[in-house]
Amino acid sequence: MRSGAWDRAATADLLSRLAAAGAKTIAVDLVFSSECDPLSPDNAALASAIGKAQVVLGFLAAGRTLERPRPVPPLALRRPVAAPGSWFIEGAETSCPAFMDRSKAATAAFLVGDRDARVRRAQAFAILGDVAYPALGIEAGRLAIGSSTPVLGGEPAWLRLDHALIPLDEDGNLRFVASSREAIAARTLSAADVLADEVERERLAGKLIFVGSSMPSLGGLRPTASMPLQPSVQIHADIANAVITGFVPYRTNNLTTFETLFSLVSGILIAIAATKLRPVMALALALAAILAVAAGAGAAYAATGLLVDAVTISAALSAVLVVTSTLQLARVRRAEAIARQRFSQYLPRSVVARYIDEPDHGRVAGEERVVTALFTDIEGFSTLSQKLAPRALVKLLDVYFAEVNALVDRHGGMVDKVVGDAVHSLFNAPEDLKAHVDKAIQCAMAIHALTEEMRNRPHFAEQGFGRTRIGIETGPAVLGEVGAGGKLDYTAHGDAVNLAARLQEANKSLGTAICIGPAAAAQSTIPLRGLGAHDIRGFGKIELFTVSDRAGRA
Repeated sequence: MRSGAWDRAATADLLSRLAAAGAKTIAVDLVFSSECDPLSPDNAALASAIGKAQVVLGFLAAGRTLERPRPVPPLALRRPVAAPGSWFIEGAETSCPAFMDRSKAATAAFLVGDRDARVRRAQAFAILGDVAYPALGIEAGRLAIGSSTPVLGGEPAWLRLDHALIPLDEDGNLRFVASSREAIAARTLSAADVLADEVERERLAGKLIFVGSSMPSLGGLRPTASMPLQPSVQIHADIANAVITGFVPYRTNNLTTFETLFSLVSGILIAIAATKLRPVMALALALAAILAVAAGAGAAYAATGLLVDAVTISAALSAVLVVTSTLQLARVRRAEAIARQRFSQYLPRSVVARYIDEPDHGRVAGEERVVTALFTDIEGFSTLSQKLAPRALVKLLDVYFAEVNALVDRHGGMVDKVVGDAVHSLFNAPEDLKAHVDKAIQCAMAIHALTEEMRNRPHFAEQGFGRTRIGIETGPAVLGEVGAGGKLDYTAHGDAVNLAARLQEANKSLGTAICIGPAAAAQSTIPLRGLGAHDIRGFGKIELFTVSDRAGRA
């Protein structure tokens, strides 16, 4: 209603024109509670206009009652019925008696917002004394569709009309869908346009029409789910629309329990999937479940108005996915750490890191570089292996390799492989190592000292564990992956590597524990002792060296 100086005479003229246009029901969201002289021309005109149509008047809650609201709309009760305490009011502020006497029904026109002050629900009834009055929108909607006496019953309460069962929540409120700004604009007419005959009668004939104001001083503005400020008359229209269509958003008593159980079961399934499937598949499954929940909730709402809490369920499923994925990631990280540790015993750390951190890269191509090879062998191992049971032999070797390999690692070397009782190790491979020849010789001395001490340990001594022979040489070699099919080996190939293996064998005839080739001897800063020229299979006569007594007895 647009107003400059709007009075009761103008309201009377408006109601008369609406009645003449064939409006089926007129709901007035204005309370004319003062200046009730029935002899006043304006009051007489308004009372007469109210009597020309099926007009519903509203009243407001108050601390006391001057006039009881009337006429009382029809209502039947079906027991048991729960009447929430919020329905009971102490008094009412009504329109003038002359207006009520000519109206079709008295209804509750006040609105109560949620905790955030937004109006999302309407108090379905107001009980004054022992009389129940429906909300303005409920009664207007019932009259508009011509429904017979409504029936109130249930715990929580419900309202049955001829065409639908209207569910109420536990507080006795009716939920409704707040119209958009565009929908409100499309259905709203200016009272001034109606009075000026600028509105086609077809837009009014047979319709439910609400009369109210968009001015705060007259009709009040309230925040709703769709607008920050919405005229109360528009809110009553939304309530009536819910009654007419029968589409009322609602929640059942056991819905929370169902949502909790659904979240629990779905969360368990997602957790199982996250542990069994690949991360991408688990994520896709969880997202599909969340989308299915949203789609299912949307379908249920569209079909029946049931308000499934898809947001909370989706949040619960997302939380399960996050927690499970975090645990799975921790498990993967732990497995990765173990893999790095285990495989680093067989491959260089840099190679292992390359495989794990860059899995899409191809095999390691051959790289030529100078390396120092250190080969070990246990004297008399064949005899020992024939004498001992396999388990006992493996038990000794586990201790032996663990301590020897640790020494190689401590001196900056790489254990290339373990073959039977032999340790093949490389220095300056695959990463640069300063003074790699000296590091290899120092490692050999440490291995010799360790293995001699080890031979005196009771369990080794009683088995007659042999001494360890070591060969060392340096020179260019090619490093990389070698092999075909499903088996690859990361190793080094070159004369220096082959010579180191031969020098390890030469210790047997030389009576030494450490035998060093000429190239390594030339680069060593550690005192060495010459062993003379000896014939080495495949290499001819070459000068050999061992560690000097000044560096440590070999």
